[in-house]
Amino acid sequence: MKRFCRHASATVPDWFRNVAELRVVPGKLMLAGEYAVLRPHGVALAVAVGDVVRSKLSLDAPGVTMHAFDQTFVLESKPWHATGLLGFVARALAWLEQHAGLSLACHLTLDVTGAVGGAKVGLGTSAAVTIATVRAVLEDRRVQWSPGQLAEAARQIHAGGQGTGSGYDVTTIAFGGCVAYERSPDRARHVPWPSGLYGLALFSGEPAPTQAALDKVPMAQARLDAIDRAARYLLQVWSGPPSVILTALQACDDAFVTAATDDPSLIPPPIAAVRERIVANGCVTRASGAGGGDCVLAFADNADAITRLAHDWQCRGGHLVAHLPADIAPEVV
Repeated sequence: MKRFCRHASATVPDWFRNVAELRVVPGKLMLAGEYAVLRPHGVALAVAVGDVVRSKLSLDAPGVTMHAFDQTFVLESKPWHATGLLGFVARALAWLEQHAGLSLACHLTLDVTGAVGGAKVGLGTSAAVTIATVRAVLEDRRVQWSPGQLAEAARQIHAGGQGTGSGYDVTTIAFGGCVAYERSPDRARHVPWPSGLYGLALFSGEPAPTQAALDKVPMAQARLDAIDRAARYLLQVWSGPPSVILTALQACDDAFVTAATDDPSLIPPPIAAVRERIVANGCVTRASGAGGGDCVLAFADNADAITRLAHDWQCRGGHLVAHLPADIAPEVV
C-alpha cells in the first residue's frame, strides 16, 4: 500500500488564524455508470454539488464533535473507534496516523448539512465526511496533497467502512466540478459542463441506504454491459450539442429501467412519482447513482423547462437538492 508523506508541519499557535475558518465540502451526484462502475474498468460521470459537510478547527483538545441528523456525536480520545457516520471519521484519523504519520492536533467540528427533515438526501454523506476529515487533518498539519492523492487516500478509508463501492463518490468530491471516473486503475479527470444543458436533482422524500442498493449486485452481466455502453457513449458526446447529450442521457436511463425489470425495487413508488413529474414537464429523467431512493435527476436543453419542473415539484411539497450547473462545486486543482 502506498505510503503518504507529509510535506510540512507547524505548531498550532503560529498559523491557527489561517485555518479557523469554516470549510465546506460538497456531495456528489452520479449522472451515468450506476452499478457497472463497480466492475473493473467501469466508468462513471458525476458532479460535485452543494454543501454537505462544514468543518472547523479549534484550539480545544484533539477530538471530533459531529452534528448530524439532529444529533451530536463526540469522538474524544485514541484509539479512534466509532460506528455509523462517526466511524468514517475514526477510520480516517487512524488511517492518516498509520499511513501518513499525521495526527489531529486541534479539535475538529463537523456539521452535516446535507439532510432534509433529519433524512439524508443521497449526496454521499459518508464520502463527504471522509473527505472533510482528511482535509481537516491536512490543514491542521499544514500538508498539501493533490486532488488525486486525497482521492486515493479517501478511497482506501471509505472502502474500509462501506466495504463495497467503486470509489467514484469520494473521488468526485475530492476533485470538485464535473468528473469522468474510471476504475482499475482509479483515475479521474475534469470535464466541462456542456453549454446549454440544464439539470435538476429532486428529493423523493425517502432516504435509501447505499449499502442496501449495492447489495443488489450482482446484476445480470448483460444489464451491466448495457449500462456501461450507455455511460461510455455519454462521455463521448459530452462536449457535443445538448440535443445529442439528452439522447445519450435518455439511453442511460433506458438501460437502467430495463435492468429494473429484473428488480422492481430499484424504482420504488416514491421514485416512480418523481420520474412521472419529470416526464410530464418535458424533461429527461435519470437515476441518481444506484437508484432505489433519495434523488432523481432531470435534464433539459432549455432553462424554462427546468424552472417549470422546479416550480411544479415545490408546489407539491417536494424538495429540490441541486440545480445544474449552478450548484456544481468548484474544481479543485
